[in-house]
Amino acid sequence: MAAWSRVSAGDLFTLGNGVLGFIAITYVLDDKFLFATGLILLSMIMDGLDGYIARRFGSKHSMGQVLDSISDSISFAFAPAILVYAELHERGGTALENGAVLACAIAILATGLFRLARFSAGGYRLSYFVGMPAPAAALTIVLVSVMFGISEGGEPAKYYFALDRMPVLVLGFGFFASFLMASEIRYPKVQGWMAALGGVALALAIVPFTAGTLLVSDESLYTASSRTATGIALALTLVYVFGGPIYERLKGSNS
Repeated sequence: MAAWSRVSAGDLFTLGNGVLGFIAITYVLDDKFLFATGLILLSMIMDGLDGYIARRFGSKHSMGQVLDSISDSISFAFAPAILVYAELHERGGTALENGAVLACAIAILATGLFRLARFSAGGYRLSYFVGMPAPAAALTIVLVSVMFGISEGGEPAKYYFALDRMPVLVLGFGFFASFLMASEIRYPKVQGWMAALGGVALALAIVPFTAGTLLVSDESLYTASSRTATGIALALTLVYVFGGPIYERLKGSNS
């Protein structure tokens, strides 16, 4: 009980992040891909709040950074990797196709863990991120998977709203996100107006799993609203993916 007495409010959000990531993995194993993506998105919200809660209410220990990285590894490395593998792996597919899917899943997992370890080892002291942050990579992969990978699964068909099934596009973004996580490219830390845009992107991404489901009785309206919200969320995310390094370079040259 002594250990639990040291758990602070921020720790609960950090643990919630990891728990939601684990539950998302169980949903993936049950072929409920769409619900799994919703849980990964919720884990990102928890991850975004834990730091604020810790600063607002304080902490009772100094291991918050370690706990955060462990939770992030579940939600933003393991869960997206397993999601991509489960949704794209075909039992009747060729060895080459399934090998590419496995290689992409391994790349997402390995570079995500590497990125989180590098951040915990001292990267958090810098004023910028070295390599794309794991949560941003996970958000990119999840949104691309929703729009171009997940077209069927354990949920009722009416819940799915993918624009088209394009495994090559999902794999391409998976490898690209992995490269950016392992790279030395500088990304700005998300704060101020960037945090506001990130919040908008997450709010839009979560629409199909919250308010959007109320429209599922009108399938065409549900599909249109879900595609629109998710598409805008993906566009905002890609602004950071491609524009973040440019912004960081310009900021550095002006300082």
